[in-house]
Amino acid sequence: MPEGTVVTFYSYKGGVGRTLALANIGALLTRWGFKVLCVDWDLEAPGLHLYFERWVHSDSTSEQTLRSGLTELIHDYVDGKQPKWTDFLTEVRFPHAVQPMKLMTAGKLDKSYVERMQGLDWKDLYEKHELGNFLEKLRSEWKEAFDFVFIDSRTGITDIGGICTVQLPDLMVLLFTANLQSLRGSLDVVTRAKEARKSLPFDRAKLLVLPVATRFEMRVEYQLAQEWLKTFANELREIYAEWTHKDVTAEELLNHTRVPYLPFWSFGEKLPVIEKGTDDPDDIGFSFETLAALVAQRFSYSDVLATNRDSFVAAARRAQPLNGGIRKRSGKSGKAIKVFISYSGKDEAYLHQLETHLKPIERQGLIEIWDYYQNAPGESWHYEVERNMDEADVVLLLISADFLALDFMYDIEMRRILQLHQSGQIVVIPVLLRPVSWKGSPIENLQMLPEGGKPVATWPNADEPLAQIAQKIQELAVTLTRSKSHSQ
Repeated sequence: MPEGTVVTFYSYKGGVGRTLALANIGALLTRWGFKVLCVDWDLEAPGLHLYFERWVHSDSTSEQTLRSGLTELIHDYVDGKQPKWTDFLTEVRFPHAVQPMKLMTAGKLDKSYVERMQGLDWKDLYEKHELGNFLEKLRSEWKEAFDFVFIDSRTGITDIGGICTVQLPDLMVLLFTANLQSLRGSLDVVTRAKEARKSLPFDRAKLLVLPVATRFEMRVEYQLAQEWLKTFANELREIYAEWTHKDVTAEELLNHTRVPYLPFWSFGEKLPVIEKGTDDPDDIGFSFETLAALVAQRFSYSDVLATNRDSFVAAARRAQPLNGGIRKRSGKSGKAIKVFISYSGKDEAYLHQLETHLKPIERQGLIEIWDYYQNAPGESWHYEVERNMDEADVVLLLISADFLALDFMYDIEMRRILQLHQSGQIVVIPVLLRPVSWKGSPIENLQMLPEGGKPVATWPNADEPLAQIAQKIQELAVTLTRSKSHSQ
């Protein structure tokens, strides 16, 4: 079993949405089937737990704030109690998640918390109590138990910040806003951290950093935003070059990883990825989903992200096998990506045309196609539809008025398909065949093909849009296959 990855979320200044980003990315990865631990290391301003209160089971809110956490763990270590870190965790259970996320709070937020927190002299702990060795052991055990460990670091240049940026992480998510103080202060911390890691008595790989521009407004001040994106690209080019594909530019990545400012989500501690979802490209949840995919892939495959964001996210969502999830994958073998095609019988001619374009991809062994007219309706028809849907990697919905009018589609199949899509177990792609009013339907937030939303039937030659669709399916199949190989 490959060891997990420790990711520090760091910001030089406060107010950039660091904890908001960590909480939402942690929630998404948990729902995608990864084992996630989130640790609140911002001991002077703890608050990570507030994002998860709704999903922590306890008798009262006060009980949640009195849970033992990192502060108590370190004090118990110093007192020679040989504490077990598993005794200091809180479970967070999100809807549709296979397993709970684990949370280590900053500590018991009672009247004595400030005194206990201030009693931690980090220099003394390292020099006299060998805290470095204790944290190294803790880090190793966390990496063995979890796929991802997220560290919410204190802002600024502090002893705690040094622990979180130097000793602990494999990767760093660096969050900043559109001002030079935030940007250059963050870059200075990265430089300091990389230099300090050279002196660590522990083996460490090169620290890779994902820069994230947050609270970034483009809708009103578009021209000003473009100027700042150029500034970001110039300042961050060397950091990107350490992990991005040679053909991917800093500008392309910034466009995919920036987090917009939406006033609604600035009130209170919220998880938009849970409360609203991730399908709206203009909403903050969409941005967090992209960042979650980058983290899930350990910053790999940036070339796929640059050319096909949805395929990149789909691959990341499926990178971790689910055990005991909503569906059980049965009878699936080989590397071919299974494509389930759902359509109306009145569009069978379009189905055959599309399958003709997909045939070369099928011959390559990249995909396996199943459409439910392969089995004549009968006693076992519904069973076969459900079984093949459960085994699918990709579901193509061939959209027309006749398709949307199918009672079976609305009552049974669509509900199940969207449930599997929402939980990250399949990729759903609507293909617009003929003109129809699909706004307000269950598929309105899904990305439609052909690009631009022009129905296949309205093109002068149907081969052109169908070839475009086949190319997208091929790109997705390559990405999903690569992701599977990477995770094995």
